[in-house]
Amino acid sequence: MMKQTYFLLLLFASPLLTFAQSGVLDSTFGTDGVVTTAVHSNYNMAESTIVQADGKILVAGTAGTPSSYQMAVARYNEDGTLDTSFGTEGTLRFPVGSVKSYVMDMAQQPDGKILLGGRTWDNVSGDFAIVRLNEDGSFDNTFGTNGIFRIETPEAEASEAMALLDDGKILMVGYRDDNLAVAKITTDGSMDTTFGVNGWAVLTYDGATSYADDLALQDDGKIVISGFALNGSENRFHVAAARLNADGSTDNSFGTDGKVIFNVGDWNDFGEGIAIQSDGKILIGGHKWIANLDQRHDLFVARLNTDGSLDASYGTSGVATARLVDGANYANDLVLQADDKPILMGYTIFHGIIDMAMVRFDTDGNLDSTFNGDGMVSFDNMGREDYGYAIALQADDKIILAGYSYGGGGSEFEIARFLNEDTVGTDDFKNADFRLYPNPVREQLTIEMNDASSKYQLEIYDMLGKKVISSEIHKVGQVDVSNLASGTYLVKLNSNSQSTTVRFVKQ
Repeated sequence: MMKQTYFLLLLFASPLLTFAQSGVLDSTFGTDGVVTTAVHSNYNMAESTIVQADGKILVAGTAGTPSSYQMAVARYNEDGTLDTSFGTEGTLRFPVGSVKSYVMDMAQQPDGKILLGGRTWDNVSGDFAIVRLNEDGSFDNTFGTNGIFRIETPEAEASEAMALLDDGKILMVGYRDDNLAVAKITTDGSMDTTFGVNGWAVLTYDGATSYADDLALQDDGKIVISGFALNGSENRFHVAAARLNADGSTDNSFGTDGKVIFNVGDWNDFGEGIAIQSDGKILIGGHKWIANLDQRHDLFVARLNTDGSLDASYGTSGVATARLVDGANYANDLVLQADDKPILMGYTIFHGIIDMAMVRFDTDGNLDSTFNGDGMVSFDNMGREDYGYAIALQADDKIILAGYSYGGGGSEFEIARFLNEDTVGTDDFKNADFRLYPNPVREQLTIEMNDASSKYQLEIYDMLGKKVISSEIHKVGQVDVSNLASGTYLVKLNSNSQSTTVRFVKQ
């Protein structure tokens, strides 16, 4: 019998019960839910977004002209206005080396410092590059050389994503000479030579070139990577995934020699994002080719069991699909809600109209009808071309989409915020299956269960999705949260019959 999920979220800003239609632009953000920013007068393209612990929104990518692109960052207040305490009036643009440079991913350390993961590129070859900024956008000179670490090697490399580990070290994933590659960097901005071979783990797929696009971390420290591989004999792209042990060695319990490669459609398939469910199953989101006419592609999310095999109980034979338009539906990023519902985002192209878009599936692999009525959302900003590249969730579960808007010979960073009906007020919280107090809390969090007959597994997650506390509750439990950093956290309680999730604030 399928486990029923009750998903209760607490919005602290209002004492009244409030429901907001899911998937609708939030008119309190920017202008009718949308903000655009030009860091440079020509081209500005956002590739990544995160929500800081204090609720401010970071967006990063590249800005400049095609021959001289540089890393670019903007930070916004919660209402969408630029945060003028960051960089130069809210934005920052700088080069890494003498060639073009791009931010592809971001993370915020517990101390507030900001990591920008990306690459340099000269149209033929490139290097992984990572930058650490102080909270105000200045370079952290304790990291690398003047805040920048560039992994310069004779090989051609390009980084696509990064992850911050519990010990402060950093993983970067992408490709090296057309093979999937992971690099590990120390907290001071140097190669961690204890990982893989001299800080690198490079994986090869027989007869295929491979490219990593995203990574996720398991609770046991293992590293799961997603992307795609091109089979030379077939001239066909497949979804590719791999799993490494924490030391960079191949995890042979996953797929064949730590790798899996598969198709979800009839020809070219591209894995673009990855997430790990609370039960350890792995979701890979991307798009699959349908036809050459209008470059038709459909969106998909595939679910793998922990051993790398497709989970046949999900969607159709392990794959959920969505089609917003009868043209190109492209995926670029994936985020997982606390209730294990994935949101896949990107953009659509149909008859020359390009719109930012996203879809949400339920936990069985069906389009979620509670999300904008049919599980699908797209929007147009004043008839411009709107490209979606990144997604993040706020503490109140509002959805941030980032990319760029093109029109009139140039482009700008574009950020849109959407409401999410999973947000409820405090009146609903008192009807939940347990009491949680005090909230906000400084040291000791008390949880009292209404059902005294069941044992519950308690998990506490920070707003970046990292599990920070795990224990068991029976009737009444007390949890020491004194060592947690100030901010908003999720409490998830699981029993055999249900799962309940609420929020609390650590002061």
